[in-house]
Amino acid sequence: MGFSEKQESLVKESWEVMKQNVPELSLRFFTLILEIAPAAKNMFSFLQNTDEIPQNNLKLKARAVKVFKMVIDLISV
Repeated sequence: MGFSEKQESLVKESWEVMKQNVPELSLRFFTLILEIAPAAKNMFSFLQNTDEIPQNNLKLKARAVKVFKMVIDLISV
């Protein structure tokens, strides 16, 4: 199942808006994942065995930005 042209256009437009604030939005995305599914924390070696607030974790911030930028690059193709 693929996107219609209109759906694809909407996705690309949304990413253009999101690119303007990648660091904050990407961290928020990962924080939401960890709030909804705390066990997901175990998927990240730098989050295991820590009760640190995700917003304070520099490695999570860097990973979140890296993932978002990779997705943006894929969508931009």
